[in-house]
Amino acid sequence: MAGGVAVVGAGGFVGARLLEMATLAGRTDVVPIVRAYRSVGRNAHLGVPHRIADASRPDSLADALAGCDVIVNLTTGRPADILPITGSVYAAAVAVGARTVVHMSSAAVYSQIARPGLPDDAAPQLDHWMSYARQKGLAESFLRERMREQRPAIVVLRPSLVWGPGSPWVLGAARELLAGSAYLVGDGAGVCNLMYVDNLVRSILAVADDPAPVSRFFHVRDDEHVTWREYYGALAAGLGVDAATIHGVTMDRYRVGPRDALGALRSSSAYAWVKERIPLETRTLIKLRLPHARRNEPESLGGRPTVTREMWELQRTRYSLPTDAFHAAYGHQNETSFPSGIAASLAWLRFIGLRDGDRSALSAA
Repeated sequence: MAGGVAVVGAGGFVGARLLEMATLAGRTDVVPIVRAYRSVGRNAHLGVPHRIADASRPDSLADALAGCDVIVNLTTGRPADILPITGSVYAAAVAVGARTVVHMSSAAVYSQIARPGLPDDAAPQLDHWMSYARQKGLAESFLRERMREQRPAIVVLRPSLVWGPGSPWVLGAARELLAGSAYLVGDGAGVCNLMYVDNLVRSILAVADDPAPVSRFFHVRDDEHVTWREYYGALAAGLGVDAATIHGVTMDRYRVGPRDALGALRSSSAYAWVKERIPLETRTLIKLRLPHARRNEPESLGGRPTVTREMWELQRTRYSLPTDAFHAAYGHQNETSFPSGIAASLAWLRFIGLRDGDRSALSAA
């Protein structure tokens, strides 16, 4: 390649795994960019120099992108930051003359996959109830308008649930299964559009290595058609949990409750403004106390499930994301199968202390 592959947000779940896989494969062209030195620790063992930059400032980011002609945007954070950072990454990419921008969006922009054969360039639902999905959709719209420019090429990838060792979709499900609070909407027959993290990394690198990319949107997911019942069942079997203990939740109508209001508050700009003004010591103390409080709740083991709107809607998904367009453009990158991904995820859960059938491990997770 003519230049390096800059990974903006290299300290996150996907970014850290991308750097690890690329380094272990012998690649030396991947340039990890993080916002603060604390984000370097996740992959410090690799010995790869990191660059520090504020992704919300194009001037700061452009300096860190020196020598890179592919920019991969894997930044995470508050929903309100998604669109500004997308604009900043694009502006910095233009400033350095990058060949390609790979942007990570999400199938959440559709709310549900409501029909088979959904086009890869289908417009997002901009009035989505979830702030994260709305902002991802606005970021897509911003990039769509700039795809008419010759350079850089903009390739937008839309995975749904990125899973594997280290994923909250694995850890959350495992903790609920062990606590007896896991649930399935209806009979669990909804489609679980999974994308194993290693398969996603291979897909990203395939785009990054394209010498003549074309601006496009792509759905990406694993090959298997997996239902939520199959996903939870596979994890339950590996954790020594009887799948019959998984609760059933009606799928007729979601009832909005206090938890939804709290979630909306936490994603608001006002909440972020207040949080930034609370001293770090105070926030640390609050975080230390909250897990203790949760462990003493009577519902934490064997209680009723806490149903969230996000999970309720995800589990009602009827169709798989079509991925023919990506496979035609970049070949088959899904080398990790569902059984292999489950085995790796269970090994990681055991490594962090969630042992087969051992509910006492919840207090340490």
